[in-house]
Amino acid sequence: MSRADDRFAIQDVLFRYARAVDRLDHDAIAACYFDDAVDVHGAYTGDAAGLVEDIRTRHRTIDSSQHFITNVLVDFTGDDSAHVESYCLCYLRQAPTGPGAPQDLAIIRCRYVDRFERRAGTWGIADRVVVFDESRTVHVTDTLDPTWVASHRDASDPVYTWGVGAGA
Repeated sequence: MSRADDRFAIQDVLFRYARAVDRLDHDAIAACYFDDAVDVHGAYTGDAAGLVEDIRTRHRTIDSSQHFITNVLVDFTGDDSAHVESYCLCYLRQAPTGPGAPQDLAIIRCRYVDRFERRAGTWGIADRVVVFDESRTVHVTDTLDPTWVASHRDASDPVYTWGVGAGA
């Protein structure tokens, strides 16, 4: 495997983490980490299993979530280890309190400072600290046309269902 392949594998873990959080795919979140990894994530510090439970609790009232991962810098520290810094922009929208009610949208700018390792041929997060730059909340009213395909924070989202069973 080349260093370019290693970079793509590491970036794939980062992107899969973002999708997993946004779709509330708890198993996929945990799969991005090694079992003994430590994550320092705002008020939470602990292992991946605990992080999954923390996300399960914190995201129960969030009806829309998007994590954008950019500026991924990988510094290899050995054949099977790397320090990785990634910028992240998060949009977390609280569920409405009633039909058509305004919603709070948290916009968070942060960076993931990760230690990645390759174990048994697979790259994963060995340790992470989330470094926060800004968190702000704005009030929004969702004007999405109800006839458009909408996202879902579960396995019914089109990323999992579109084209399934249609020979795709």
